[in-house]
Amino acid sequence: MAYRGKAHDVIIAELVDQIKKEGSVQTLVVETYKNLKGISGTTHQFDVYWEFLTRGKTHRCVIEVRYWDKPVSVQKLSRFRKTINDVQALSTGIFLASSGFEKNARKYAKRQNIDVWVYPFSIKVENEEVTFFVAKFEYVSPVFDEVWIERVLKPKLQEETHLPANLEGTDEETHIFSEQCAAKTVREVLNEHYLAEMTDEPAHEICVLFDKPTYIETGDLAAPMLKLNGLDAVFSMTSPKETLQHVSKDYARRAVEFIAVLFKER
Repeated sequence: MAYRGKAHDVIIAELVDQIKKEGSVQTLVVETYKNLKGISGTTHQFDVYWEFLTRGKTHRCVIEVRYWDKPVSVQKLSRFRKTINDVQALSTGIFLASSGFEKNARKYAKRQNIDVWVYPFSIKVENEEVTFFVAKFEYVSPVFDEVWIERVLKPKLQEETHLPANLEGTDEETHIFSEQCAAKTVREVLNEHYLAEMTDEPAHEICVLFDKPTYIETGDLAAPMLKLNGLDAVFSMTSPKETLQHVSKDYARRAVEFIAVLFKER
């Protein structure tokens, strides 16, 4: 379910305001609710149209922002891709979602060159009043596969080698990988668990166990990946008094940082 109206307008406005403040690229055009006519003759509306210059190259992208109570499906991204294809002048589509993306949707996005990003927060609606909650994860720690470390990792290392696991990055920077090298941040993995196991408890411990081989980056050249069995964390929610303005500003700031980094790497 998508939530529109005033709350959506606030987030879009904050996103545009943050784009205008972004100093790593030169913004040429930024417009909200931009109507673009496709080759089919159909007019498509996008939440944000952003045209900017970086490293001597002009980029044009459309951004869709959704805050839903369930992960984004392949069907939603497929519709987005079709509208982008119809508007041929556009080079990039970016889909920002509060609720994350279904597993197959992430795979589809990668194949279709749609950049997807999640900043986890949830929504509660009572009597048409919308309240935003931000999931907070503290004391996050990996549960290492000790059997794998003994059997696979140690024989590859010199006998006297000391291997510090450099996991000091934040849970939004440290990535977890499947055997197929599909990557998610620790934050995204924890948020998906939270969405699936949402509870009214104000704070509690959670343990996410992986049913398939999963690895975490270490930042150490001697062993860049370590196998995990799961993640432990203490989960809590922000107060219901947390304002929409606060959440939307944080969401917009992090989203623009994400987009700017994407284009710096290209």
